[in-house]
Amino acid sequence: MEKNARGYVQDTCRDLKAAEASLQQALQTVEKEHNKQRIEESLSQLQAVQAYCSETESKLEEH
Repeated sequence: MEKNARGYVQDTCRDLKAAEASLQQALQTVEKEHNKQRIEESLSQLQAVQAYCSETESKLEEH
């Protein structure tokens, strides 16, 4: 069965959660402060994208 738009959005949201977990692991192992700051910034931006993706998923379910 072929995926519809909602299926692709769900896949993307799941992949974003996996990316967040990976960045969280990176924070546990980073040594240099400037690298830690970059990872934290990336994590923050990723979380904003996750929120938007979740919102999109919800709206697709409603319509």
